[in-house]
Amino acid sequence: MALRRTLATPLLFTFGLFSVAALPAHAASFDCQKASAGIEQAICASKTLSTQDEQLAEHYQQLMTLSPQTGRVALRNAQRDWLKQRNACSSDAAALTACLTQQLTSRDAVLVQQLQQATDATDAAVALIPRDPAAAARQLRQMGGLQAAAWRVYLQQFEPASGISHQDAQQAQKEADAALASQDSFAWSILQDTRKDAKSTPADAALLLLRMSIEQDPYRETGPAGKPRAETHCFVFSRQGDAAYEAFGPLYGSTRDGFAPICAPQGGLFEKAAWKALDTQFDAPERAVSSGAGTIRFASFAAWRVLALRATLTPKDFLKTDNDQPADDGAQRIKEWTDEKVWPQTQRQQAIAAIEPAVAATVKWLQQERGFSEADAQTAGKNIVQQWLTEHLDYLSDNSDSE
Repeated sequence: MALRRTLATPLLFTFGLFSVAALPAHAASFDCQKASAGIEQAICASKTLSTQDEQLAEHYQQLMTLSPQTGRVALRNAQRDWLKQRNACSSDAAALTACLTQQLTSRDAVLVQQLQQATDATDAAVALIPRDPAAAARQLRQMGGLQAAAWRVYLQQFEPASGISHQDAQQAQKEADAALASQDSFAWSILQDTRKDAKSTPADAALLLLRMSIEQDPYRETGPAGKPRAETHCFVFSRQGDAAYEAFGPLYGSTRDGFAPICAPQGGLFEKAAWKALDTQFDAPERAVSSGAGTIRFASFAAWRVLALRATLTPKDFLKTDNDQPADDGAQRIKEWTDEKVWPQTQRQQAIAAIEPAVAATVKWLQQERGFSEADAQTAGKNIVQQWLTEHLDYLSDNSDSE
């Protein structure tokens, strides 16, 4: 349950498609109980064709959402032209199945290609933000969809050079709110509660909206054509600091936190042998207590991912000290652990022995990869390891009968 085990496959949020209970009850993009034409009946009668039709309809709806208004007209016309071709398939049973298979396959391939292009265009526009926010804004204005709208809100809030006006941002927020409410009413309700909170700022709300828009993206890790998708939003964490880590971190207290769009750690620190050794020592006890931890455990996993990102992306954060709080001693807490069934003494001793090598590896990495002085690297390195230990030991103690 440690760093390497907390990354989860993202949820695939799909658009609402009709389920059917007539004919052989296969799913399709239309109501099979109302199917009249031979073409529709043939699709409903075949599980394979129904699945193809449903997938095609999903891709079409996703592309409509991502397209600007003018692009939607052209897309709708192209879909209507294709439906005419599909409906021209022969009525002969064998020929009809082959024709429908070919038509559905070829049309879906076109839609997937266009979806990939739309996805690439969004990613390219977002990647422009750090160096040319005005150019990014011009591109995002030409795009539809929740994410493009959320990024416009972000630009107005944090990037004055983008040229996004307050009026433009208000319109973008309306578009984003409508899309989020239709796709994920629970997330939208949390966003609304945040906006009503007197302690929340417009910046907090803008970052939370951005986080939720990225969560809704069904291709957050892999594009529609199976192409790996870069994490283009990672600059937000280095630019917005604590506010971004807070907005993108634990939120729901459920499995949803497993899909938080927290970028991967940077620079390979946690791939070092010393860190893997320390991580391994916590593997068995964390697995032992996780069975009774409930879905709230995903909030802890998200917090660990935030820590890993912060430690590697903005490690100067760990030069700060809280003078009001005594320094936590992870090694002492491990020594005082009493539940031998969950974590035997021999394993705890191995965990304690792995602490100093992890500190040394972190100190060296900070000097080599982040240009820290030896003194600063020592301070930050110790703080990173101690905070990692604190979060993991808190998880164990909160979900076990004894520490």
